[in-house]
Parts: sequence; C-alpha cells; structure tokens
Amino acid sequence: MRDLIGSLLPSRRATDWPSAVEAIRAGAAYLAQGASYSYLRARTLLAGPRLFQDADFGFALDVCKWEAFGVAAQDLILMIEAELRPSLPVDARLRAAGLARLYREVMESEAVPPHRAGRGWDDLYSEFDARLAVFLARPPLKPDAISIATALRLLDHAPIEDSVREADRMMVVNNTAFRFIEYQAKLRRTLDMRALAALLAQRMTDAA
Repeated sequence: MRDLIGSLLPSRRATDWPSAVEAIRAGAAYLAQGASYSYLRARTLLAGPRLFQDADFGFALDVCKWEAFGVAAQDLILMIEAELRPSLPVDARLRAAGLARLYREVMESEAVPPHRAGRGWDDLYSEFDARLAVFLARPPLKPDAISIATALRLLDHAPIEDSVREADRMMVVNNTAFRFIEYQAKLRRTLDMRALAALLAQRMTDAA
C-alpha cells in the first residue's frame, strides 16, 4: 500500500536552479491556461465549442493566456518569496534584484508569442520591478492576495463584454486564488524549499 501511494504522489526531487526556474515557468503556464480556459468555458456555456474553434476567438484567447502567464510568473515568485522571506537577505534591495533576475530567466525560457513580436517582455520586466519595490517593503502577503494580479490581467484580456467582465470579477479572483493555493501545495511536495531558499539567498548575496 505504501508503494502504491508513493507512486501516485509527486516525489520531491533535488532542487537546483534550473529546476526552480522550470517549476515557476511550468506553474505560470499551468495557472494561466487553466484559469483562462475554465473561466471562458464556463462563461460561454453552450456556445463554447463553436467559439473555441473560431480563429479570431482562438487568437484572443491565446493573447489572454500569454498575458496572464506573464503576471502569473510574477505572482508565483512573490508567493515563493513570501514563504521563504525569513531565510532570505534582510536587505530588500538584494531580494528585489535577485527576484527580478529570476523573473527574467523564467520569461526568457519561453519564446515571445506573436502578439508581442517586436516588443518582447520589457514592459512586464518594468512592471515587476515596480511591484517588487512595493511588495518587499511590506509584510508578506498570502497567495490569495498575491494572485489577484493574475486574475485581473486575465479579465483585462478575456474576449468578453465589459459588463460581463465586471460582473465576473470576484468569481475569477476566487477561482484564480484557489489555483495558486493548490499549486503552492504542489511546489512544497515537489521542491526542496529549504534548498530553494539557500539558492535564492546565495544568488542575491553574490549579486551584491
């Protein structure tokens, strides 16, 4: 029975820098796509199958997914920092610089999508730098508070009418928060968080 349970649960693997970057990239993709698709499938109801096959709707959905991905990666990094903060450098400037570099590595591990051709991810880098300055100056937030940014970015780009967008705000915020909390539990099961804290702290200190 123990062997069976062990085969069903994700095993914790040795955590190095590439595996941490990949966990954040994969998590952001999973959260952005899952939240976007589940919301739009629920919102479009019986029209969903036809809409999801429409080229224009598909392109808009792809834009929504990628824009949510960029913010979901930010939110995952902030979520990790909030949990590991006691093990990281006290100097917020060191933490901000290290987390900004981590975010860039995560984003650069994905090809720039067509709708961002020619501008890349630069605006998201600047956005995250500004968020870090505010976030790290305050007590750490819980995942449900952090993930609001992903939910709102998803809503900003969802191919729906503005009146519907506003009416669905809390539903999307709550659904996205649940997904982040669930993914946090997965990270704790699959990554060695103490090792990750040591890696982050070392990189932050080395860059000083």
